[in-house]
Amino acid sequence: MFNLFLELRSIFHKVGLLPSIFFILYLINPFELGYLAGYTLFVLVFFDKKYLIQNIDFIFIILLIFSSTYASFSFFDPEEYIQTILFYLLFPPTFYLFGKYVSQKINSLQKVYYILIAVGLLYSFTAIVSVLLNIFQGGFAQFDRYIPNFWNGRPITATLMGAYLTFNMAIPTLFITGKIKNIILKLILAFLFIISMLCVFRLGSRTQIVLCFISLVITLAFIIPKQKRKTNFKLISVIVIISILFYLFVPIDLNADYLSTLGKRLQETDSNAGSAGGRTERWTKSLTNLFTKPLGWDFREFGFSHNLWLDVAQQNGLLPFVLILAFSIRTISDTLKTVRKLKPNIYFTNLITVNTIIINLMFFVEPIMQGALSFFLVFCFMQGIIKNSIKYN
Repeated sequence: MFNLFLELRSIFHKVGLLPSIFFILYLINPFELGYLAGYTLFVLVFFDKKYLIQNIDFIFIILLIFSSTYASFSFFDPEEYIQTILFYLLFPPTFYLFGKYVSQKINSLQKVYYILIAVGLLYSFTAIVSVLLNIFQGGFAQFDRYIPNFWNGRPITATLMGAYLTFNMAIPTLFITGKIKNIILKLILAFLFIISMLCVFRLGSRTQIVLCFISLVITLAFIIPKQKRKTNFKLISVIVIISILFYLFVPIDLNADYLSTLGKRLQETDSNAGSAGGRTERWTKSLTNLFTKPLGWDFREFGFSHNLWLDVAQQNGLLPFVLILAFSIRTISDTLKTVRKLKPNIYFTNLITVNTIIINLMFFVEPIMQGALSFFLVFCFMQGIIKNSIKYN
């Protein structure tokens, strides 16, 4: 554990104490003032002309054009605040460049690996504390879909609260790849995963349950072909034993108190359950509107499309839609390129593969720009990390 402390100290020293603190503050977002730290990071990366010029690439350019276009169109929306428009304009390219900045300063695949894990955990901090306090106050058997933010009491939808827990759903994959050896760190991660799952049960988030399962499947499919038969036999044996013990000693009763909210949602017989919560109908209408209403359409027509790209089109039209789609395709391409280049480093390539997939799955089912902008910004940061990680080879 002392070695881990030294690693963290080294990371803070290389990245810089103030940039590290500001980034952590943005992730935790105390009293919903984290955006102030975001402005500080903007000054850090954009006012260093030498660094800025050296790190201009295709992703940065497309992200900058998208941010500028999206913010410009949002300016004419009377319901948008100037502050929010500034977020759209400044933060996406800022967090991408800051990811590259951190990656360059660290210049170590192992340390970057731990940074990516830490970012996911820190991002979940406010959601975990808020949901746990809600559980302590009213138990699991609450069906209110709003959870008060513990910093200021502002109600946040269960869907948005669940988004903060996305990266924690992939914690079990960290044990499968076997990179983490420290027993204390393993216990901390296991504890955080259990706590996160309890929060997911209270939120009744089917999406997070699915993401957890998908991350496990991806990891097994990713590493089994790359390992020796003996290693795979041990891995599968451990998974089977854990599954049997879980089945025997952790009864799954959807009517149990701790599963009351999730059980209620899983047992719903509404037709929406078979159409991604009614999303498929919205996606179909949105795809039609792309051609019939290329400048965007009224939100009151059917609400959110529950899809990052289609909600961008709904709010600001076809041009931002094409730009964000191009950005998404390029980030997937860069991730695949990094995975191929760093093929021997299974622990790292699996992490960025799992993160990229579960993030894009969240993009596919939620209105990210309008509801969870910080989630998109964390993705931009991670893409900055991935873009520079290829140089570590």
